[in-house]
Amino acid sequence: MKKCQLTALLLAAAALLAGCATPVPPQALGVRPTYLDAVTATVPNGAALRHRIWTPALDEGYVPQGLTSAGGFLYVSSYLPTPDLKSNTGPCRVFRIEQATGRITGGFDIPAGTCTHSGGLAYVGNGKLMLADTRALFMVDVEKALASGTSAGASKSVKIGGLLRGSYATYDGKDFWIGTWTKDAAAARMFRLDPRLFEDHDGRSVQQERALESIPVPLEAQGAAFDKQGNLWVSASNGKWGKLYRLDRQGKVQAEYEMVAGLEDLTVDEQGRLWGLSESGTRKYQHWDTHFPFLFQIDTGALR
Repeated sequence: MKKCQLTALLLAAAALLAGCATPVPPQALGVRPTYLDAVTATVPNGAALRHRIWTPALDEGYVPQGLTSAGGFLYVSSYLPTPDLKSNTGPCRVFRIEQATGRITGGFDIPAGTCTHSGGLAYVGNGKLMLADTRALFMVDVEKALASGTSAGASKSVKIGGLLRGSYATYDGKDFWIGTWTKDAAAARMFRLDPRLFEDHDGRSVQQERALESIPVPLEAQGAAFDKQGNLWVSASNGKWGKLYRLDRQGKVQAEYEMVAGLEDLTVDEQGRLWGLSESGTRKYQHWDTHFPFLFQIDTGALR
């Protein structure tokens, strides 16, 4: 064999081995939508997005918004654009998804007319979920709602006004938090609410005076979650970009990372792993350049 031929073979073998060592995107769990031929192969910090699960009810047209975790399950709140996909509001539904398999294992509707976007979701312990809608908050008994398929008769609610908006929600282990999606820096804030909110104000309205505290957050924030070290992770996005921020307890940005477009809510599971989801690739947002309709673990140590 000629030297040049041997060299070519060795180079080809080296390239093949290098290709074998290239990280392969994880296989997504759950139900793949029938309308989507392909997903976006390369997204910012994609190597850090692990254990991907298709967001629920994509074929039906649901748009995922809120995300939280409890036990071995993830809970996703979504709305169904109504009367058509141009709408940003519609009936709301919460899905329960098994983390290990991606299977939908239950769900429940929020009574018609009371919820229109379901922007945030937080597990607050004792079998209760807090769902945040734009101008209303709901405290839901999970098992009762799953058993009947509706939160009717299994929840309390509080209307919110003034500076309070339920664009997203989280829980710090003691108090509830809700936040505002906005492009106005003065209005970009999260508000802390005490656990007696629903006992004291069920069926009534509250404004920002009821908040115990507020802190600044980045513009166009879509979700938030406290990790086990006390860091506050905040997501922000629109149809062209996504960002993930790590903030201190006073709202000061400690780190910033590029992320997938359409990044919505965040949660931290019982093992301390950060999760997120993207609404890109849903039927409503097929016109976006990014198609990445997954729930995913975020390996914070792999973020660059």
